[in-house]
Amino acid sequence: MKAVHLHHYSGQEAEERYKLATPRNLFSQRMPTVDSGDPAAKMEEIRNYVHNTMELFERVFDCLAYEESFLMPPIHKLRHPMIFYYGHTACFYINKLRVAGLTERINPGLEKMCAIGVDEMSWDDLNVAHYSWPTVETVCEYRRQVRDRIDQLMSSGKFPLKMPLTLANSTDNDANAFWWVMLMCAEHERIHFETVSVHVRELPMKYISTVMSDIWQRCPDAGTRAPINDLVPIAGGKVQMGRMPNSHVYGWDCDYANGCNMVEVAPFKVSKFIVSNVEFFTFMKADGYNVQRYWDEEGWRWVQWKKPEHPWFWVRDETRPSGFALRLQTELIDLPWDWPCELNNLEAHAFCSFKSEQLGKRIRMLTEEEWTLLFDRYIGKDQLEWGEKAPGNISLEHYQSSCPVNKFKHGDLYDVIGNVWQHCETRVHPYPGYRVHPFYDDFSLPTFDGQHACMKGGTWASTGNMATRDARFAFRRHFFQYIGLRYVEGPDALEPQSKCCFLGLDPEVDVITDTCFRDSFQGLPNGCVAIAEYAKRMFAEHATVPAVRAMDIACGGGRIAFELTTSFQQVLGVDYTARRLMPCFAIRERGECQYSVESSADGVRTAHTVKCEDFQWGPTLKRATFFQSDPTNLHDHLSDFSLVVCWNCLERSYQPSAIPAHLLNRVAKGGLLVIGGDYDWDNIKKNAEDAGRQDNTYLTDPLTTFTGNCQTEIFRLLGGSDAVEQVGKTVSIPVAFPKTEDTADIRVMELATYRKK
Repeated sequence: MKAVHLHHYSGQEAEERYKLATPRNLFSQRMPTVDSGDPAAKMEEIRNYVHNTMELFERVFDCLAYEESFLMPPIHKLRHPMIFYYGHTACFYINKLRVAGLTERINPGLEKMCAIGVDEMSWDDLNVAHYSWPTVETVCEYRRQVRDRIDQLMSSGKFPLKMPLTLANSTDNDANAFWWVMLMCAEHERIHFETVSVHVRELPMKYISTVMSDIWQRCPDAGTRAPINDLVPIAGGKVQMGRMPNSHVYGWDCDYANGCNMVEVAPFKVSKFIVSNVEFFTFMKADGYNVQRYWDEEGWRWVQWKKPEHPWFWVRDETRPSGFALRLQTELIDLPWDWPCELNNLEAHAFCSFKSEQLGKRIRMLTEEEWTLLFDRYIGKDQLEWGEKAPGNISLEHYQSSCPVNKFKHGDLYDVIGNVWQHCETRVHPYPGYRVHPFYDDFSLPTFDGQHACMKGGTWASTGNMATRDARFAFRRHFFQYIGLRYVEGPDALEPQSKCCFLGLDPEVDVITDTCFRDSFQGLPNGCVAIAEYAKRMFAEHATVPAVRAMDIACGGGRIAFELTTSFQQVLGVDYTARRLMPCFAIRERGECQYSVESSADGVRTAHTVKCEDFQWGPTLKRATFFQSDPTNLHDHLSDFSLVVCWNCLERSYQPSAIPAHLLNRVAKGGLLVIGGDYDWDNIKKNAEDAGRQDNTYLTDPLTTFTGNCQTEIFRLLGGSDAVEQVGKTVSIPVAFPKTEDTADIRVMELATYRKK
């Protein structure tokens, strides 16, 4: 294997190059406040916070010994290799500044490849064949370029900050947008500091440099015994759920709640300690992994697939006193029985079922509201009021590992915050007043699917926003992280209907889904079906390649993609954002999706359900796959298509003239490109304004300024007669975009078909 040498700036080099405030302690940092203060000093505080964040993140990778360490796929195949994350957080700065219209690209190829992470839809859906990764040296140099770029922007004086900076005013002007993006990117990188450090634990030890163990100062206390757990009665009470709109620190969109979101919490009993390794071992001794009655349906499917015998980070080793070791970042240690047991949500649920049977009581996980009550009752002070040291094993301020479950006492309990996250029964959901932030419109919305379980309290590696009372993070139930279990005795945690009903939460997605699946609008047949039928007819008459692969660009709810599955072996639907793909994923994975339509009479939204069994493509829908990608900068694996359909895309792009040739490059010779639109460029202006985009370069795009027949300009952009031949006639297909049950925008799509030479 080839040794790797990462050319990261040393602390001193960074301080000199960027004139950073000293002394610095990367392992003890608090979030910048944004509600008040001297603007010049605040900009400098944020600048230092961003630099410290980038430097802290890079420290994770210093313990990777070889280039192969970066390229080795994780053993579970559910995440990208480390090289992706090494580049991802830097690309995020540039990509989000691009969304806000505040900078230009540095490396378009890298910013495409490392743009989108993985929130797996199932346990085995990451196709590693889609990626050809860059070298470690390339990414390392790119990180330096990004750091230089954003430091220049932060130091330029071009973006004078005005206080306060809030979620509501974060898109009001260039300066607010810029500094909000800087905070967003820093907090995003801190999330990945934690998750990537987990990925390090999952790499085989042969890929790790053990000499770097000094970075990870683990807790020296590790006992062969653990305290006996007990249930502590907790009086009920009211809690304020959600971050207030005028919060003094940055928050993600799902953190916020408008007004007084008070919730009544009933009395309950809660375990004094987080479940320790030794307490979970009782489950194993009872053969819990093989007892089906302990597992819910999803959990038992996971057991049958994964066949676990012990928690993920335990390593069976008969030479150890307990027969097990615990894998940390850079070392294996004797299993510390008194440390918290790290489990996924499925295992936590099974343990609660086992504990219920053992105690003869109803045992379950916490709810989000119950944990918040514990925080208010036993912690009280949030991050900026902690004083010199955090009151728990959190924010890297005590250790860079877990510690005994009885080390940090909080009133009658231990580890109310820190050590490991605590699993919740609650599925993440929007608080009242939730709204998507246009700079990151799919941070939260794709998780409001009933499949993502909340976790609360933070871990030793949680910093910044993650180490605050109102932080809200959620993962799919089979996901492993630094997450443990504090259990509750109480009745079943039934989710109120208000948490499960998201009708109207994203009107844009409702409209495109209704456009795709409403049978007809006041006698006008479904336009998506008409476009799909036109594309299939043109392909049958004019293509000179077999019907193997098709792509639907800006596919929205996916109707055209699904229709094409009856004729093509594989169909890929692509859209700008994961939000618009949610109906596609739901239909493909569960066979149905739900959306809402507003009544024009009283504004009430009514639920509508799409069921695949009602369509001719129901039996072939699994041929469709969906990806998030930019039509001007598609991923490399989106290529070699027999047919590409582009019908609602040009008017949504800030660079429409870049799309035709880019798509043609993805079409096989003899294949067809169906392309067009209604050419209403006012849609671009509206989208830019809605997104808070600060530049207007799209107004000078060759397509948006063309005064003749736009298909003439598209033909030229495709390369003219040297590159393509127009086949068939240009057609006009009306498509209804319903606004309410009985009103709609009727857009007439002018489509032409070109065969690639």
